[in-house]
Amino acid sequence: MIYIVSLQYSPIFKSHCYAMGNQLKKEGYEIKYLLSSQFQWMLQDEKAEEILFVGKSKDLTSILKDSINIYNLRTLKKLIEKDQPKSVYFHNIHPLFNYYIAKKIKSYGGRVIQHVHEPYVEDKGAYGLFQRIWLCVFEHVQEKLLKFSDLAVLSSDEAEILFNKRYSKFDGETIRVPLMYEDLGIDIENKIINRSYINFIGPPVSAKGPEKFMEIVDHASNEDMGFKFLIISRQNIEDKKKYNKYSNLEIFYQPTISDNKMGILMKNSIMTITPYKTARQSSVASMAYMYGVPVLASDIPGLNECVFHETTGYLVGLDKNADQWIKGIDYIKENFEFLSKNCRSYFVNTLSEKNWPKYFKEVFKGGS
Repeated sequence: MIYIVSLQYSPIFKSHCYAMGNQLKKEGYEIKYLLSSQFQWMLQDEKAEEILFVGKSKDLTSILKDSINIYNLRTLKKLIEKDQPKSVYFHNIHPLFNYYIAKKIKSYGGRVIQHVHEPYVEDKGAYGLFQRIWLCVFEHVQEKLLKFSDLAVLSSDEAEILFNKRYSKFDGETIRVPLMYEDLGIDIENKIINRSYINFIGPPVSAKGPEKFMEIVDHASNEDMGFKFLIISRQNIEDKKKYNKYSNLEIFYQPTISDNKMGILMKNSIMTITPYKTARQSSVASMAYMYGVPVLASDIPGLNECVFHETTGYLVGLDKNADQWIKGIDYIKENFEFLSKNCRSYFVNTLSEKNWPKYFKEVFKGGS
């Protein structure tokens, strides 16, 4: 049996977990998902017998509450002793639960695999004070977890470079695997005529460069360019007044945006803007490509590995003014059909769940 684990909630990890799980089952593997109960609303149609919900972790406060609830560890202990899984694949980090599971599984020779999405942030200045402190704690916890890991999975050159800098003493193996997603992109229309929005997938936290996005919105509004912008967020957006004053900007906020609803929003979008200050890879780009949506992105390491200039999107220097970003918008609009087809093709051939099986033998060797 293989455990697929995300005991800290973040909506995107539902798709990463099920992309892997769907393909493992097709290949004949027995699996079980260990997930935060915060995922329950997303999994109404999934097989209940394949899922164990443990805790309610979604942020630091809930992680701490879950960690002092002895019932959660008892549940995990009982499950592991019953199932004796041969492998565990951690998609996301929970400081206590992952440590406990890894230690328990290693005690009888099981295989521990950690997908390292965020190896190390060198310049933490792009984040707020609390986030900078949390990143330091997170990296320390990740280092402890890696001591129990047989394999670290990385999804970009940038992630690999930063991993080797921060965890040079790691004595396990590493492997490069693209950040794969369930393929939910059906009935894709590559014509721009049925699409309206330039979207920013939030929340607009500092590292995502919301000030650059708003600079573009402001410039487009002042010049009456006729662009329609849309912020999509599952988290409440603070200080809405600064966003609501623009007639060319809409906000779609809903804590539980279903995959189906997100698909509708993406199919109505001409492009996604990612003016990020820092990134190792981008689940946002993967999702956009799934729906044939080109990406207008900052030209930074990590992002420029998955957004291909004038092929699946357009890259702009982070320090460039709004005029240069508008140039990218114009390029994507003028070449939408070509770019959209490239995006969908790249997703299907590289990022779609159907690509997982070619990595299974190496990822789960001796532990399936």
